[in-house]
Amino acid sequence: MLVAVLVVGVAIALAVQLSLATSSTDPMGANNPGQQGGQALARVLQQHGVDVRTASTLQEARRAASIPDDTTVMLSDPNGLLDAAQLQSVLRLGSDVVAVGPGFQTLSAIAPDIHQAGRATATTSDRPSCSLVVAQDAGRLSGVRQAYRTSGGATPCFRVGSTFALAQTINAGDSVTVVGSQLFDNANIGLAGNAALAVGLLGGDSTLVWYLPSQADVQASGPPTLAEITPGWLTPAILLLIAVVVAAAVWSGRRFGPLVVEDLPVVVRAGETMHGRARLYRRAAARTHALDALRLGALHRIGALCGLPPSAHVDQIVAAAAALTERPVHQVRDLLLDETPATDAALRASASALRDLEDDVRRAVAGERPGGSSAPLH
Repeated sequence: MLVAVLVVGVAIALAVQLSLATSSTDPMGANNPGQQGGQALARVLQQHGVDVRTASTLQEARRAASIPDDTTVMLSDPNGLLDAAQLQSVLRLGSDVVAVGPGFQTLSAIAPDIHQAGRATATTSDRPSCSLVVAQDAGRLSGVRQAYRTSGGATPCFRVGSTFALAQTINAGDSVTVVGSQLFDNANIGLAGNAALAVGLLGGDSTLVWYLPSQADVQASGPPTLAEITPGWLTPAILLLIAVVVAAAVWSGRRFGPLVVEDLPVVVRAGETMHGRARLYRRAAARTHALDALRLGALHRIGALCGLPPSAHVDQIVAAAAALTERPVHQVRDLLLDETPATDAALRASASALRDLEDDVRRAVAGERPGGSSAPLH
């Protein structure tokens, strides 16, 4: 008795392990018994005499599609693992392709007239609005979540609001049908006409290639090279820039011979320059600027006459000139610094006063009395 119990226990354990080993967790997996799996649909198709051949790589799918004219391909690539070239090659595997829950990249490659429309506004569709026989046999669909729009020559079917639960188009002579994956999973395959639609779409040929791409299908590629990420116009622009730099260097570096000294064609007298500047000041009514120019020259000469260094402060020059000429300090300061002529006559008067002050300083230094007397100072 104990031996019999042990044998039954071992058999149950082996059965469980075998079941776990042969099942998968991939969405729409033919061996996935979960709600998102497709095991129920695969078994129903097998019961209808369809040879269901699973494939997880494009190479396996090619081997499974031994007779393309009598083969239907069910493609479920929600993660977008296949590139455009691989998706185009899927079309050549069978006469009919059913894309279950395709992404944007998949639609662009194999069904460009069919577009994603987001989540459906209703979970139950109206009766089929197309003439497809499989759609007419199905009647209504339930569990709709993904919706699609069509353009060009694509045929929409099963309206849900302003969108559709199914669409079909022709690409390279083969029919491509697009439908949401939720309609065919284990949780919803038994609702409304979902099973009838699935069997009609996938069971039309004797062989069904159940293709779920995997990471093995991803084309291995390293990081992009510098040439791949460089814009096409950059290389010609660099070459042109180099040519411009070389041409500029040659042009600016050329020499026609040794430098020579040439006489100026015109000699400008200092008096002409002075008169020209005076006329400019007069035209601009810049009396203060004109008087300041005269003051600067007077300060320089008076300071030199008083024996002061060139760096002497103006107050030192004012004090020395006032002491030599016996004039009040504020009078000398006003003349050398503070007076502002309001008219041309006032400017001429200030210029004359500056000249008189300089003459008085010169006479005082020479030992003469201020005011023009030739008697020596004691």
